[in-house]
Amino acid sequence: MRGIFQITFALVIASMCQGMWSSPSLAGDREAVAGKITGQVVEAGTGESLIGATVYIEETSQGAVVAPDGSYAIINVAPGVYTVRASMVGFGTVRKGEVKVSIDRTTRIDFELAVEVIQGEEIFVTATRPIIEVDRTTSASYVDSEAIANLPVQEVSDLLQLQSGVTYDSQGGLHMRGGRSGEVAYLVDGIPVTNQYSGGSKIQIENNWIQELQVISGVFNAEYGQAQSGVINIVTKTGSLDRFSGDVGFYGGSYLTRSSDVFVGEDSPSMGEYNLQGSLQGPIRFLREGSFFSNVRFTDNTGWLNGERRALISDTVPIQSYIQEAQQTASDIDNLVGIPIPDSLLSGDRSLVSMNPKQRLSLHGRLSFRLSSMLTASYAAFYSDEERKSYQDYRRYAPEGLPTTTERGINHLLSFTLTPDARSYLRLGISYQDNQVGSRLFENPLDSRYQGTPFSSNGFAFGGTSNGRSEASNSTFLVKLQAERQVNRNNLVKAGIEWQRHRVEEASQATISDGPVYLDPSQRIPAGNTAGNDQYTREPWEVVLFVQDKLEIDELVLNAGVRFDLWEPNAPVPDDLQAITNPDDGIRLATGFVDAKRSMQLSPRVGLAFPISSRGVLHVSYGRFFQVPRFAYIYTNSEFEVELGDLETIMGNADLKPERTTAYELGLQYALTSSWKIEATIYYKDIKNLLGQEIINTVDKKVYARYINRDYGNTRGFAFSLLRQFADQFGLTIDYTYQVARGNASDPNAVFFNNQTRPPIEPEKQVIPLNWDQRHSLNGSVIMGDPSGFTFSIIGRFSTGQPYTPSNPGSQLSSQLANSESKPVRMNLDVNLSRRIQIAGLETRLYAKGFNVLDRLNAKSVYSSTGNAFHPYRTLGEAEVLALNPNFTSGEVDLRPDFFDPPRRIIFGIDIRF
Repeated sequence: MRGIFQITFALVIASMCQGMWSSPSLAGDREAVAGKITGQVVEAGTGESLIGATVYIEETSQGAVVAPDGSYAIINVAPGVYTVRASMVGFGTVRKGEVKVSIDRTTRIDFELAVEVIQGEEIFVTATRPIIEVDRTTSASYVDSEAIANLPVQEVSDLLQLQSGVTYDSQGGLHMRGGRSGEVAYLVDGIPVTNQYSGGSKIQIENNWIQELQVISGVFNAEYGQAQSGVINIVTKTGSLDRFSGDVGFYGGSYLTRSSDVFVGEDSPSMGEYNLQGSLQGPIRFLREGSFFSNVRFTDNTGWLNGERRALISDTVPIQSYIQEAQQTASDIDNLVGIPIPDSLLSGDRSLVSMNPKQRLSLHGRLSFRLSSMLTASYAAFYSDEERKSYQDYRRYAPEGLPTTTERGINHLLSFTLTPDARSYLRLGISYQDNQVGSRLFENPLDSRYQGTPFSSNGFAFGGTSNGRSEASNSTFLVKLQAERQVNRNNLVKAGIEWQRHRVEEASQATISDGPVYLDPSQRIPAGNTAGNDQYTREPWEVVLFVQDKLEIDELVLNAGVRFDLWEPNAPVPDDLQAITNPDDGIRLATGFVDAKRSMQLSPRVGLAFPISSRGVLHVSYGRFFQVPRFAYIYTNSEFEVELGDLETIMGNADLKPERTTAYELGLQYALTSSWKIEATIYYKDIKNLLGQEIINTVDKKVYARYINRDYGNTRGFAFSLLRQFADQFGLTIDYTYQVARGNASDPNAVFFNNQTRPPIEPEKQVIPLNWDQRHSLNGSVIMGDPSGFTFSIIGRFSTGQPYTPSNPGSQLSSQLANSESKPVRMNLDVNLSRRIQIAGLETRLYAKGFNVLDRLNAKSVYSSTGNAFHPYRTLGEAEVLALNPNFTSGEVDLRPDFFDPPRRIIFGIDIRF
């Protein structure tokens, strides 16, 4: 660790003490999100180095002077497309346009300058983007703002599922190369924004904010941490220094399906979705080289999962009272098929009610300016406010009792960049992030409308309410110092130190409705020392140091780095896990406490790329990765309460060790032509210390589950890609992935759920396919047309079914082999048509997008007894009993619209630029 500190300090001092400097760019004021332009400048005809020639980027004024060996390097270049100019006294000027720079990539641009014959002579050349990325030492993909505009996508998640090795499970969890969900790091403008509480990103990023999206699914560099499966790196747009511009847009549409028997009420067009957005950017005249970029988006989607308003909350008490009285005189038939509920007690109007609506407001603003010739500053703010409901099938006929979830996120980022010369920079980033998620039905926990919930014999609610409520807040204060130095022609070194202080707060309550079933209940909140009222506050912190070296010798590229992580949970753990519960303090463990232990790890990362021919490049990479479990697992039940009765309690563990992954990769890029290439990759990951659970029995005969590091897994796979770089109005990408993801458990809570059955299910003693083990995946995208006129694009996806555990009703077998059967295959087709025209002198884009245009019923979940999503297995006798049910038909009982992906959705939109 001392060595890393020394290297970091040396880089900082070296950066500040250089005597030569070049004007820093405001576009490159973000960390870990820049690329590099390098090359040679020689005299045309002789090939001699033109020492002292200047090379600079016209859009940013970043530049460099050619070194004695004829080379130049411009570092810290923000992703984008530029024009690069090379000039020297006595020689003609050469300008090269369409020079594309991407995150972490080296773009090579060579110049040949001829002796000037005519004063002021300039030559303009359109740069050819090489099809092979010779400096890439791992698997990574890039999507820029132009591609985003031309593809049938709306959200970042739409972009992610196009990438090789990315899968989504039946609950919507994101998995990369077979890892569990929550193993992906998110960065925005170089700053980590991962939600350490529950996974995902703390802030909502909209597609029209993105300048470039980088997805790293292979071995990522030492500057990236707290992830085991991959990195999602987003660079946002910046404002122009030259002119004001902006855009406004609107789209609207609806779901339109022929499967109205599954998606009730979605068979006719309506304005079920609409979106408003706009942006404005330009210079700020009163600030030195000041600029701003701002964007706002509001979206409203009524969803595709509808319920029917049969029973109202106000029907709860009359129905409960009726059922209780009817049970006293019920016939054998009534006891068998269910007590009929009279229509007079169901006062709902039977209208359809959306059960998964969502509204979101997103705001983004960015301000950049120069403080001095060597120092730039920027401030960015991101804000999102979302309100949504999550479908619960048992409330399909009593949707009023469904709770609402609200989520608010805000991120402030202040950064300063010192550029003492063209080969060095030092950057300080300071960030405050806050994410708050709450779920409740009514604001007041003592609202008189809270009720119990009566259920039918088929599990549907007859009125009632969801009485639980929760509030979780996760804030982070972050300071990051990073230095980068192009030491010589071949060697780029960066080092950094990062400190994060988290504050995690959670409070959950369950309103209890007391009283006889025939009277309106009274409401109360459980005492603070009981299981129905939990709250805690924890303030963990972490420190990171890293050093990364990129060595480029001709066409040989070595990426090597090491990362040090220190994690302080800053929380107590029980001294005696089997202690009795304290009778004087509710149901808490009667024991002392000790401080949880710190964790630390050194993680080496190395990647090597080298040519095997003039057309092909091979890369190999290796890395070790370290990730602290999500805070929701570490700190849950921090009051150490054990509920009475059978297994009902899950307890967190601040002594959890970080999860660890070792990854290996071998890949090949091969150019078929100047615009076609193939890419093949094989990979393997060994995953240890995954989260699992143990069952603990206390001295006084109580039982609870506690999180520990007990699970393990491994992933191996092969990926093949065919790419046609967009040119001559045509581009194509096809990705195929074969992957095997296995482990002893898919869910950290598997032990708890297995012990809920009678008899308990024994934990697996061997590896099995994980829930997201998707063996074959095929993605393809095509873009055709002129981006300035008419374009047509299409995205197609095919995947084999993910595994499930079958059940055999009536079988003598007590259990089935876990995840031994596969769900049906899934296929999807999305399209986009757009046309750019001039209306009143304004550039206008008209477009139509279709998602799942074939309206295919893709099953993401199935009934375990049949393997399909339409109906479970029933004996003839069971079917006859169900047919006699007085309240629900067999079709209503079997229907599970939430087992399917969304149906066809069509939207029409307009964007106007000014």
